[in-house]
Amino acid sequence: MARLTLGVSSLLVAWVTGFILYGVGARYFLGSSPIWFDELARYSIIGAAMIGVGAVWVEGAHMRVSILEKRVAPPLRRVIITYQWVLTVALAGAMTWFSYEYVGKVGFFKTPGLQISRSWPVAILPLGFGLLFLLALLNGPKAMRDQVVEGDQ
Repeated sequence: MARLTLGVSSLLVAWVTGFILYGVGARYFLGSSPIWFDELARYSIIGAAMIGVGAVWVEGAHMRVSILEKRVAPPLRRVIITYQWVLTVALAGAMTWFSYEYVGKVGFFKTPGLQISRSWPVAILPLGFGLLFLLALLNGPKAMRDQVVEGDQ
């Protein structure tokens, strides 16, 4: 599942790169590009980040402060890593619920460029947080990729 979400995220990044290059080229060579290009690119980048966040967490590559993990004994290190995991699962679960509720509340607003319901671009939030919740829950507590210390293996 992590590979699939990372693959989808990578495809979105590649797609938005081509999309932005086309928009810049259209501005340069044709003098203008549709106003909704920027908006669609922004939503696609946010979507790529939200879809990929769970896979990045599973890989142990998500940004976090790890100074305590480096400086304490292995038993305490495992406690800290478990605490971070519990916090991640709890916050991702809560944000999944809150962002799901938010999708319903913004449905009557329209986006300025695309003129679609704001529920469409905002719907990526509960999906991304839900994937983070599910992947973190299924993979359990892990040290950061470069933080595997002797005694933890």
